[in-house]
Amino acid sequence: MALIKYEPFLGWMDRFFDQDFMPNFSDSRTCQIPVDIYKKNNNLVMDFELPGLKKDDIEIELDGRTLTVKGKTENNKEIENHKYYRRERTFGEFTRSFTLPENIKEKDIKANFDNGILKISFPKLKKVESKKQIEIH
Repeated sequence: MALIKYEPFLGWMDRFFDQDFMPNFSDSRTCQIPVDIYKKNNNLVMDFELPGLKKDDIEIELDGRTLTVKGKTENNKEIENHKYYRRERTFGEFTRSFTLPENIKEKDIKANFDNGILKISFPKLKKVESKKQIEIH
């Protein structure tokens, strides 16, 4: 019987890239879109990152105090049959919903889409103090 020297790192790179170490996302997977929410002047502002989409691909709905942003990203069909080593971009439908504060001026909400960023701005009403001390004379 012949002895074979053990080489633990021989071919490790080939074995590494042959593994399915990242899931292959399908079109049915719901993708999560990133959003930044911040206050600027007297406005509440939401910036949604939506690269590759057009304005017509996005739907914004306000139902009471619930704001919902919906859309769909398409898979690039030209490279669908490639074997990926890593695939982080997601494709499919997305929905994000947020409950807005009570002091939002609904009629003055503005939405702008430029260079892959959807910016929604909500003017805030001045805060009305509900509790007040009354001085006795």
